[in-house]
Amino acid sequence: MDQDRIPLDVIVRGLEAQYSVSKDPYYESYLLYFYYEKVKAALNVDDLDTANDYVERAGKISKDYRYDFFKGLIYVKRQEFEMAEICLRSCISRNPNFALAHYELGNILRARKEFEDAIEEYQKAYELDQQFLLPVVRIGDCYLEMGETRIACDFYQVAAQKDPNFHLAHARLGVACNMLQKYSMAEKALKRALELNGEDLESAFNLTHTLSRLGKHFEALQIFKKLIEKNPEDPVLLNEYALCLRRLGFYEEAKEQIDRACKLSDEAFIHYNRALLTLFVDRKRAIELLENVPEQFKTKAHELIDFLKLWKGRLKPSACVEEMVSKIEKCIVRGELNLQRLAFVFPDSERSRMIKQGLLTMQDEQIDDANWMKFLLAVALASSEDPVQMEKNVTMAVVAFCPSGIMLAVAIALIRLLMHVRVHAGFDLESYIDDVVHDLQEYHWEFARKVSQIEDETFSLEEIENGDFTTASELFLTLLKVLSTDPTLDEVIAMKDENLKCLSTSVLEVIRCTTDSSF
Repeated sequence: MDQDRIPLDVIVRGLEAQYSVSKDPYYESYLLYFYYEKVKAALNVDDLDTANDYVERAGKISKDYRYDFFKGLIYVKRQEFEMAEICLRSCISRNPNFALAHYELGNILRARKEFEDAIEEYQKAYELDQQFLLPVVRIGDCYLEMGETRIACDFYQVAAQKDPNFHLAHARLGVACNMLQKYSMAEKALKRALELNGEDLESAFNLTHTLSRLGKHFEALQIFKKLIEKNPEDPVLLNEYALCLRRLGFYEEAKEQIDRACKLSDEAFIHYNRALLTLFVDRKRAIELLENVPEQFKTKAHELIDFLKLWKGRLKPSACVEEMVSKIEKCIVRGELNLQRLAFVFPDSERSRMIKQGLLTMQDEQIDDANWMKFLLAVALASSEDPVQMEKNVTMAVVAFCPSGIMLAVAIALIRLLMHVRVHAGFDLESYIDDVVHDLQEYHWEFARKVSQIEDETFSLEEIENGDFTTASELFLTLLKVLSTDPTLDEVIAMKDENLKCLSTSVLEVIRCTTDSSF
């Protein structure tokens, strides 16, 4: 009998006819086997009536462990879990070595949050069949729901290592690594899951979160675009897509996407994000939205409105960036930085030639260069008439000239620092970190972590002032340390590193001017 060529119904009818005549045990065993094949086929398409019909046909011949097992699965599908458990336990009592019954019983217990008992059943299933790795993953799921994420991660890794082609193990490992903030491991796991199953939209969405935390925003953006094509009416997806667009300076499109999300959802956080993103496109409308945000966001919204009202006038540049600020100001038209004009300010290069033609690379690069810091500072100061425009212009400059997640994070940290010292007329490390770290995490998790850890370090100006800093991230972290020592201008001028000296004097200049003014 060739099951692949002869329809299952034909086989079953033939065996039924033969068995009705002979009652031969040989035909009985085959008939039971194919009855249960019919049950499986019906369960696969959720045809529970047909499945139950064939289970009962089998039961009239012999109610062995398979009868109890498949009755249990039917009850599971019907969400009659008490009856399902009775059937599965009966199955196990008839055949204690049936791994699938232990696994399905584990699923029922996990659904009831009886995690320890579920883990015991999953362990039995795996002990009985060590090629059956799904119970290992489900043990991980139990620990994840119990809040034991590290233990869960260990089980997912075991399953993934034993079978490198086990899609679910890699997908779940990616989730656990994200929760543990092990983003490099999460990236590897989720990309492997997508290699094995390109239609795994949940893993693709999880990967966008991972990539953003690693500073790979353009890569995340490309995944978002594909997800939106397949799920154009998902408001949570549209919200996250809009935030990604904002991080890369695509403000008009970000507003378009968040507006779509708001039409599809009443979630408070989506409507708050709409107000924030509108601020980069239409200030008057944004203020209206901020004044009418959901109750839980009113305090934050009113603080932002007050901040915008209080901001008066530009920040004064220090002598080390005056010339560069003057050149950049000529590239600003009605507040907006003209990137093509700006490209003519720079020495000729492949990148500047592309920008002159209105082209952007649209890909993540590995750039963390301290030599860009004066440029970013100058763009910020030249745009500082309006703090929102300052963020827009600096973001666009980074994306155009030094597109990397770490440079974006450093740029945002620098902007927030200028805002902080302007508003507070001084620098307070703890307050600054509290204000900025959450935002920085969205741009580059590792840099944000290093910023947050400065509070726990002890240092003196003498220990840090004579360094030679090659990366923008290291330079900015050192700047925060310098400012936290409350240095004098003479101490700053005596510093060895020219970039650190320029940044420090510029911040001190903002503090001095703010103190002397009525801001």
